[in-house]
Amino acid sequence: MVVGLILGGGVGLNYWGQAIFKLIARGLPVLSIYLGGEDHWSSVAAELKSLGVVELLEGGPTLLFGSRVLGKGQNGVVVRCRHEVAEGEWACKLRRRDASRPSLLWEGYVLRLANGVGVGPRLLTFSRNVIVMEEVTGSPLSGEAVDAALARRLLEQARALDRIGVSHNELARGGRHVLVRGGEPVIIDFESATLGGRRSNVLQLLNALVRDPVSLRDAARRYKVERSDDAFRELVELVVGRVGPRFSKP
Repeated sequence: MVVGLILGGGVGLNYWGQAIFKLIARGLPVLSIYLGGEDHWSSVAAELKSLGVVELLEGGPTLLFGSRVLGKGQNGVVVRCRHEVAEGEWACKLRRRDASRPSLLWEGYVLRLANGVGVGPRLLTFSRNVIVMEEVTGSPLSGEAVDAALARRLLEQARALDRIGVSHNELARGGRHVLVRGGEPVIIDFESATLGGRRSNVLQLLNALVRDPVSLRDAARRYKVERSDDAFRELVELVVGRVGPRFSKP
């Protein structure tokens, strides 16, 4: 169901903020309230318009006071959207007024860096209160569903982030931040990411992939110190050796 029409020629931003607020109240009446009120929604609506978003759509696995959205959290909500140029449906992340982070600019910037090494949902565009990105439909990473091939591909993505100095900082939690789509892992939600630190994404994932990561202590320590290809390959083979047999079918 279409819940907001964003673009319109020759209309002032204040008017559009009010008009969209009224339109969205018919489809997702809780969205403007969840974001922090009409004034903040007017700012978000103006940014949506400037970024080329033409529609917001209700739908997704998460309930927001009786309406369906793609996801929600303390800092914002993710809803389906359409863009004036890019075909298909996208995901719009909208920042709440009372979010702990002052803007989504950092998250958008880090996601763009991650995309540069083939990691994360495809970024379309972003602003202070809005990120427009690929909608990823998949299942949260679950230990019982992990096989050796999936673990290897996920660790390779984590290694790619390590190489460019991006630390996700939430990967130890596994499923909340990794979705599996068609057998392929997708790392999502870079809002807590940092640059230039020594926290390794590869090492963060050990808790999510292996029941007893302590058994990998020596190889993990070597990778932490060296960050070399050889140290990475050794660690991957050890992880794969523990993941594959554990979850393989009889």
